[in-house]
Order: sequence, then structure tokens, then C-alpha cells
Amino acid sequence: MDVRIKLLEGVTWVTSGDSGHGVVIDGSPAIGGQNLGMRPMELVLAGLGGCSAMDVISMLRKQRQDVVDCVIELSGQRAETIPKVFTDIQMTYRVTGNDLSKTAVERAVRLSAEKYCSVSKMLEDSVRITHVIECVEYS
Repeated sequence: MDVRIKLLEGVTWVTSGDSGHGVVIDGSPAIGGQNLGMRPMELVLAGLGGCSAMDVISMLRKQRQDVVDCVIELSGQRAETIPKVFTDIQMTYRVTGNDLSKTAVERAVRLSAEKYCSVSKMLEDSVRITHVIECVEYS
């Protein structure tokens, strides 16, 4: 897997990956950014959430759970000193569907965290990651 990051101007960058897709990364105006893209640490959270989302939805679909929507919100707490790494991340899964089995959703989240999500496994030794699960009946 390869990713290329190219400077556009100031502290604005464009990334592109083997998939052929890209993302704009930028800094805050306080460091010379123009607020044109996500910050690098936001992308870490997005990578974790996206990785887990793929796992969870795939497992729930294989179990024939009638999922209508799935939203994962991530909140990261960072160290106060440089490097300001994540110390804690809370992931809130809001899964909406018809007659969802909360047990199936909890199992999918647990398996993602403990076995399948590469980003989660990469971070687990240095960041405390917690999970909140909300099942919402679709109406």
C-alpha cells in the first residue's frame, strides 16, 4: 500500500493512494493553514472509525441483520504535552435497523476491536479505546 502526500501551498497538502482517491490535509489558521481540509489527527480518528465501520457492517450483513443506518462518532483525548498523542478514544456506534439484535451488534463491535480492525490493533497498546453501542429501532 502506498500513499503520496504533495504540498499545495502553506501547510495545505493533497494525498493520493493506490485506490486512486485523495484527501486534503490542512492546518489551522493559527499555524498558517487555510482550513481547507482535515487535520492529520482527525484522519487518525477517521481511519479508526472507517476501519471498524467496514468490519461491523460486513458482519451484521452476513448475519442478515436489517441495518438501515450506521453512524460511528469518535472522540479523542490528547496528551497535553508534545507529542500530543491520543491517550483515550471513545467510539460511539449508533446502529439503526429493523429488529436488530443488540447481542449481534455488540459481538460485531467486539470482534472488530479485538480481531479484525487493523487500525484498532495498531493503536491498542498505546491508546485506551472504549466503545458505546446504541441500537435504534427504525420506524
